Amino acid sequence: MGNKHFWVTLLILLLLVGSGYSQTNTVLDSSAIYSMSLEELLNIKSSGVSSELQDLINSLLDVASKKPLSTRKSPSIVTLITREEIERSGARELIDVLRLVPGIDFGSDVAGVVGIGIRGNWAHEGKILLLLDGQEMNEILYSSLQFGNHFDVSQIKRIEIIRGPGSAIYGGFAEYGVISIITANGEDINGISATASYGQMSKTFGHRNINVSIGKKIKDLDFSLSGFLGEGNRSDGIYTDFTGQRYPMNGNSSLNPGNINLGFSHKHFSLRAIYDDYRTTIRDNYGDILSKAYPSNFKSSCLELKYDAVLNDKVTITPKFNYKRQVPWNFAGVVDAADSSYTLYDKRAERYRGNVIISYDITKKINIISGGEIFYDVATMQQDTIRFNNGTGKVDYSNSALFIQTLFRGRIAGLTLGARLDNNSAYGSAFVPRLGITKKISDWNFKLLYSKSFRAPGIENIEYSYSGSIRPEDTQVIEFETGYQPAANMFITLNTYDITTKNPIIYYVDTAATNVNTSDGYKNMGHLGSRGLELGYKIKDHWGYVDINYSFYTVARKNIVIDYSVPTNNSMALAFPSHKFNVSGCYTISKSFSVAPSASWLGKRYGYAPDDNGGSYLKTFSPVLLANLFVNCTNCIVPGLKLGAGCYNILDEDGSFIQPYNGGHSPLPGLSREFVVRISYSFVSKKQE
Repeated sequence: MGNKHFWVTLLILLLLVGSGYSQTNTVLDSSAIYSMSLEELLNIKSSGVSSELQDLINSLLDVASKKPLSTRKSPSIVTLITREEIERSGARELIDVLRLVPGIDFGSDVAGVVGIGIRGNWAHEGKILLLLDGQEMNEILYSSLQFGNHFDVSQIKRIEIIRGPGSAIYGGFAEYGVISIITANGEDINGISATASYGQMSKTFGHRNINVSIGKKIKDLDFSLSGFLGEGNRSDGIYTDFTGQRYPMNGNSSLNPGNINLGFSHKHFSLRAIYDDYRTTIRDNYGDILSKAYPSNFKSSCLELKYDAVLNDKVTITPKFNYKRQVPWNFAGVVDAADSSYTLYDKRAERYRGNVIISYDITKKINIISGGEIFYDVATMQQDTIRFNNGTGKVDYSNSALFIQTLFRGRIAGLTLGARLDNNSAYGSAFVPRLGITKKISDWNFKLLYSKSFRAPGIENIEYSYSGSIRPEDTQVIEFETGYQPAANMFITLNTYDITTKNPIIYYVDTAATNVNTSDGYKNMGHLGSRGLELGYKIKDHWGYVDINYSFYTVARKNIVIDYSVPTNNSMALAFPSHKFNVSGCYTISKSFSVAPSASWLGKRYGYAPDDNGGSYLKTFSPVLLANLFVNCTNCIVPGLKLGAGCYNILDEDGSFIQPYNGGHSPLPGLSREFVVRISYSFVSKKQE
């Protein structure tokens, strides 16, 4: 990629900033807003103020503390992504949205799956927690997440992200981060809405999805039901394995989601039920090409019952029950003789969880949240002829946890103290303390954060543990953030971090072993981590917004796990660029029309690629610029109708997903240039008095 592409895209977005300055209105200084209590903000909201102030009110989030706090006071490094930003960007899927977040990127695992990385660390298995309306979407056999036309973005209300540890609140899936997706509820939908989108690459379609939602709030009752169905292709490129075999991915890399999301609440009681059916086809397997495309499916069913018992204006007790049933990585069909490496996998996993949280506002400035939970995991072979290592078709484990958090808003600084203790019947205990100090001085804010976190072994990590033993990963993270608001509509942040993970869970192969039971498996070995910085600038006003961020990491003196290392560069990890630059924006042309450009510049990357002799070599991947443009028309022709069109990967760059470890898998081609159209219609009913 030539440097001219980078500078042309940057120039376009900087022009948006210039346009914004020329049209900036005088608005209420938001520095005062961030210092207000939730009650004061609600009073302001009821009095009727500008739409920009409404946006600031809605920016209160609780992902980092379980209490509504602004991004400046949250005791974590947090990112808030709004529905407006997602909708106007024309995002096709969650990868498009998350790629614009500092430090987040994606790599390939096996069996056609794309996973997530953060701050230079591969976080695919159990190191980032993904919540959909509060429900854990990580599968509990390997604790992994699957990305690519999976989750519906058209009904997302907002996304709250912790770019850092979350185990002190959420437990063993939140070692490096938390992504909390909140969808539109009945009051937001207030009628019926539908969205259809289609994307075309040069050789096949990229996405064709449809969502239909119905919702309503009547007095104290809120009801919503959303259905999402789609088809997609991972790529229309050519995959080449390390033996030199090739196959076209169009028609062989299906990504077909199906999702039903039901929400119901009445006064203090709420219910959430989600059914997620993600159907994929693969030929890349563990690297070597299969003779044909085979299914690899992921199914999840989630149920939550919750009740907020408000004892008085100071104490709330919230009991909650969750049930999760999953059938991930599923293939139970017939395999051709030529594809003996692709084997039957048909296991069911279930989690039963009970949780009680007590929130006590001791004073207006002191809050204590404490509680406990118990969950029970069980995995079952769905084929009678296959057994676990215990000789039966079933394994089960139990886990208990206690947690506490104190929030203190003092005159000198805000203080967060917390800790969580987990004890599991299979792998023992993990204790993770947390300390956060936040301070606001005029237009400046500061955060000093220290936390320990852990990754809990998944069921299959335990089952396939090397020599029969495995324990949680142990991570320490230190972070510091400075924020500055030079004007009412502008905000600048700079944060630094240091991550050290001891005893990471690594899949290990011992080629010299003579005992099949100790030849391979998961084991704790070495240490990992990274250090770096993230810089962000955002301006938002009535004319639109511009968001610019830069992230940098290094693993120098942090990474001693050979399979994750770059032999020729000890400061970088495989797959992920040390330097990443994102720019996105939206310019309102008129009341109905807006244009939204965005771009991600990924610096050089390293990964193993096929050579010309039927083997592999360490390849340096040149920087790429993934540039996009989307145009929106709101209330087009008739009220409630929205039309959008645009192009993703305009320059048709090589956005391959590289395997972040030396696992014998070639880079997985990504989406080529894709032209996208989207149509949405909302029928809004009358509000109930």
